[in-house]
Amino acid sequence: MSKVYLFVEIDVKSGQKSAFLEKLAAHGAHIRTEEGCEALEIFHDVNDENKVCVWEIWTSRAQWDAHMVNDASKAWQQVAPAFVNGEKITVMDAI
Repeated sequence: MSKVYLFVEIDVKSGQKSAFLEKLAAHGAHIRTEEGCEALEIFHDVNDENKVCVWEIWTSRAQWDAHMVNDASKAWQQVAPAFVNGEKITVMDAI
């Protein structure tokens, strides 16, 4: 099994960054307890006030896939649209 590395760029709606970061911090704390999550870090783009980035490392693709369909992720998918315009997920493998 090879690890999965994710870089997520999130376009936060104008005026929603503080509220979004509060919700994301709570969701991220939960994700860090999930089996297979080795790391999750949240960053903001210093050149774009409305861009938040998340770096994740998962032990395997199967564990990340399971995360994406669990109850916490399904709940997050209902919350996030109120705060974001969209996101781009880049999935990477180590070289």
